[in-house]
Amino acid sequence: MLTFLAQPIIYFIHFIHSFTGSYAVSVIGITIAVRLILMPLFIQSAKHQKRSKELMSAIKPELDALTTKYKNSQNESEKIIVQQKMQALTSDSLKSSLLGCLPIIVQLPVLFSLYYAIKLDTVIASENFLWMNLGTIDIGISIIACLIYLMQSVFSLEKSQPLNMKIMVFINPIMILIFSLFNPAIIPIYWTVSAILLIVQQLIIKKWYR
Repeated sequence: MLTFLAQPIIYFIHFIHSFTGSYAVSVIGITIAVRLILMPLFIQSAKHQKRSKELMSAIKPELDALTTKYKNSQNESEKIIVQQKMQALTSDSLKSSLLGCLPIIVQLPVLFSLYYAIKLDTVIASENFLWMNLGTIDIGISIIACLIYLMQSVFSLEKSQPLNMKIMVFINPIMILIFSLFNPAIIPIYWTVSAILLIVQQLIIKKWYR
């Protein structure tokens, strides 16, 4: 199935290569195309994140009141009730924040297709770009991809977000680093360009949904 999905990617890579003479530039072109396709989903995610922020602002007085009322309570049943109330108040906000991970998930078929494109096409795999080879693992570009995604995550962070949600924004960069360290350089190249474009998208979206 994934091999079948890789064939259009291989064709697209060769098509762009016929104009640019670079398979790396072809991958960048695919990344731009994917980001444009995902733009509606990204906008929807931004709406959910804005809703999450508004929800957290709305429920903060209630959370503070519960904390103040029961902070010195030694009664276990009261503590359980407080936990249940706090979970109920934050559940909608957490669901909205989790939707922010959706754009990452829907890109997985593209990543697997790029991986199989490298495995199936030795011409693409043998090309060098800057200091790296597209078909081999490269620690440098893997670290760069992680750092740029970390920048993007920090950039998207809101000061008003609770601690558990602040921790969640660091999960994607760590996953990307681990994934990149075990895959050809073409994968972290995709992530790096994608993160840069994502930052640009966020700058635009923030102006719309402030």
